[in-house]
Amino acid sequence: MVVSSGNEHLENRGLAMQQAKAIARSEPVMFQLREKGIEAAHLFHLACNIRTVLEDCDSLLLVNERADITLASHADGIHLPESSCPAVSIRKAFPGVLSGQSVHSLQSAMDAAKSGIDYLLFGPVFATPSKQAFGPPQGLNELEKVCRSVTLPVFAVGGITPERSLACIENGAWGIAAIKPFLNISLLPETIESFRSYLPT
Repeated sequence: MVVSSGNEHLENRGLAMQQAKAIARSEPVMFQLREKGIEAAHLFHLACNIRTVLEDCDSLLLVNERADITLASHADGIHLPESSCPAVSIRKAFPGVLSGQSVHSLQSAMDAAKSGIDYLLFGPVFATPSKQAFGPPQGLNELEKVCRSVTLPVFAVGGITPERSLACIENGAWGIAAIKPFLNISLLPETIESFRSYLPT
């Protein structure tokens, strides 16, 4: 899963669209539009434009937290932070929308799995500046516990590199998610391929 920078409102304006265009030329991925700092109107138009870019490929667009913009932009799904509106309420209100949630503990993962959502994003697995607010890295052992305790696909996040991907998969993760490795647009297709090369076929 490619996660956008979160800085569209700052120095990275336009980066998410550049990422989408590069993703459209790459192997299919899930692209999470995680831009909490921009206004709703801007986010809506950005999501619509990205959806258009991705419509002829097999990659999926997920909008972070905003169910209204997910529906209005015809995005493929919504990604919920751990502290968001209860996932079970989102599922009841929007039963046909792909949905996932970030979780940062085994208990949160088990609670979220009961809501009927489609996948979990667990971390931080490894140390990373973007996840410092969630405490120290939880490590591969905790990832394995979460994956063993739920039946949903689990994406590992936090300090993920291509070289670390295989260890995450070996400990039960269905896939991986990251921000920093995908910020270099000129190398984004190659980076996606690099991640895939470390994963079982």
